[in-house]
Amino acid sequence: MTRRIVLIEDDPDIAALVEEVLVERGHALDTLSALADGVTDREARLVITDLVEMGAYDPDAARTWVARVRVASPAARVIVATAHAPAASARIALGADAVLTKPFDIVALAATVESLLG
Repeated sequence: MTRRIVLIEDDPDIAALVEEVLVERGHALDTLSALADGVTDREARLVITDLVEMGAYDPDAARTWVARVRVASPAARVIVATAHAPAASARIALGADAVLTKPFDIVALAATVESLLG
């Protein structure tokens, strides 16, 4: 079953790797380098996002970013993949369904995606 995923990632190497792994697993993926590139897919079941445009971790700015993602794709689950936030406490603080700290293991990403999509 194809499940729609939006990836918001400003690093083209990371975007290409994530896209390759998830498409190989049967997902349809739309990749954006920024939220402003366009409205994310309102049919998306999952959004994987970096904390794009954040040079350093700012909890308030990160929460605002996740809130913007949720407005753009209200029915989607949200994974934050970032080097800026500590995963242990960030999930609840950011309002995300999951947080992966970069560099993340691609197998862990795939498992998290499958877990959230059911």
